[in-house]
Amino acid sequence: MVHHVGVDTSRNALGAVIGRLRRRFGLARLQRLHPVIDRAVLVARRTFYTRQFFSAGPRRVGRPGGLTFVVFNHCYDLDVDALCAADTPHTLWVLDPFSLFTDVAYFFPPEQRDLGSVYGAGVMRGSIARIKAAYLSALARRLVTEIHIDALITPADTFYYLRPLIEELDALGVPTVVQDKEGTIAPSPIMDEHARVLAERYPPIGAEYFFWNDTVRSFWGRVGLAPERMRVLGQPRSDFFFHADRWPAKSALGLTEGKQLLVVFTYDSDVYLRVTEPLPDRPWKPMRDHLHAAVRRLARERPDLEIVVKAHPQQAELAEVIAELGADPLPNLTVMTGAKSASHLIVHADAIVGFQSTVVIEALLTVKPVIYAGWGDVHAKHAAALIPIPGSGGVALPTDPADFERMLRAALDGALAPSPAQLCARKAFTDRYFFGADGNVSRRVLAAVADVVATRRAS
Repeated sequence: MVHHVGVDTSRNALGAVIGRLRRRFGLARLQRLHPVIDRAVLVARRTFYTRQFFSAGPRRVGRPGGLTFVVFNHCYDLDVDALCAADTPHTLWVLDPFSLFTDVAYFFPPEQRDLGSVYGAGVMRGSIARIKAAYLSALARRLVTEIHIDALITPADTFYYLRPLIEELDALGVPTVVQDKEGTIAPSPIMDEHARVLAERYPPIGAEYFFWNDTVRSFWGRVGLAPERMRVLGQPRSDFFFHADRWPAKSALGLTEGKQLLVVFTYDSDVYLRVTEPLPDRPWKPMRDHLHAAVRRLARERPDLEIVVKAHPQQAELAEVIAELGADPLPNLTVMTGAKSASHLIVHADAIVGFQSTVVIEALLTVKPVIYAGWGDVHAKHAAALIPIPGSGGVALPTDPADFERMLRAALDGALAPSPAQLCARKAFTDRYFFGADGNVSRRVLAAVADVVATRRAS
């Protein structure tokens, strides 16, 4: 008892000192002064978030007879929204890893993060034991005793900081279901090597895995996942496109009603050509430079047009893109970030531009003109390793930068609307990637999670 009082007293004293220093120097500068101060601040943020999580309650309150699921929201916002909007009896809590794992770097050194080492091997065992003792074991018990969690739903189980929580929940009888959100894997030697690395360093530990399509299921089969632990159920967030009542107003996105909208999805200069480490030659950068220059010219030419350049939620080169497009700011060109706005922008766009991204396939669920911004010798060289969007039959394919600019203007002038044949091709292509897209995927996913819980309890 005396020991605990002493710890609390020392923490209070440290907090008082930090409070005085914060008022003098500012929090960010203060954290840079000393690792002890930085860690104390990060622990305080994690503690506050945990308290807030339990006190705020679930995102969706279910009905009698439903189960309770916790959804791990790692850049998964649109799917979370779809799951919470589905008409099911289940209660959904949403856990934010970026607020929960604030001090994770103090448990795992750089060489133990991501796929850098075999999970749980060697000295990493000590790191896992420490983070469990610090708060993950207690968090797992609270999830069971306070909110009566029946299953954890996560978009992946390969996060090095999440796996200890999955293990703790499993020991308490709570299964984890992976609702995989990487649905556009393109078969290639790079992905074969990635499957080998996953099998060696982060073998699957979830109870079951739900995929968007057969291609991704095949990939995880190469990782070593048994067929009985895999189901193809589709993409939850595709439901959004079938429920116009869920679409926000343009004004909610900071846009103007009545103005034309061009949405451009930008990308990293080595997207879909690397697994973890960036490629030094940056193969797509010249093409991306042409893309950004073209939309800037269009913004100057048509001041009444609104242009949104949307960055990927996990875009590694985000700061560079923002600096490039903001160097000579234009009032009708905006860069948007975050994980929630892509679908919202698509449904309001008059024309859509993209490259190698899931959002381009999602745009094909609509009847809007979609321009695929890929061309040239470098693109041809790497085409076999890319998502076959150019061969879908449902996108406009420019041959060079000048042709791309011509198509931009044609799309906005109403001269690039997809033909009936193109719409038919789009349906075939989206079916290939988003199995069963009909507005009810989320309901089926949650029903399948409930099946997993029932099977676990029966066994």
